[in-house]
Amino acid sequence: MAQQVEERDGSAAKAPARPMWFMLSAWVLTLAGLGISIYLTVSHYDEKALVCSATGTVDCHAVTTSKYSELVGIPLPLLGLGFFVAFAALITPFALRSQHPLPRWGRLATTGVGMVFVIYLVTVELALLEKICLWCTGVHVITILLFVLVLSDEFRRIGQVD
Repeated sequence: MAQQVEERDGSAAKAPARPMWFMLSAWVLTLAGLGISIYLTVSHYDEKALVCSATGTVDCHAVTTSKYSELVGIPLPLLGLGFFVAFAALITPFALRSQHPLPRWGRLATTGVGMVFVIYLVTVELALLEKICLWCTGVHVITILLFVLVLSDEFRRIGQVD
């Protein structure tokens, strides 16, 4: 199904719909991130729910209970949950088909902010805590992949407008 893309001169050009791999990848990653974020949110409030080995550097408990596990009183897993819910809204068929630039910019901004958090959190884990959480690493990897996916979609879209 073709989408209308407005050219610089105001005329409309047809652009092919997003490839199926984009939508499938975005949804699989978002649902995986959502699942991990739900789990980490539950384990933030119930430490007994956290399942992770503590072997030297890998220590989820040390990471998820550190003073860095909250930002201005908000648990970071809850912020992650909000990130994935917001991103899910931005990849609904309605948002992906929208000709309005807000969903596009929203996807870029959301994943950009996500990347800033990933850099901050990985720095905290490695430099300050000297511990890593495998569950958190899963969220970090998913966020990076979503960022790359959104950027590749933007480059694909830009390359179609002549």
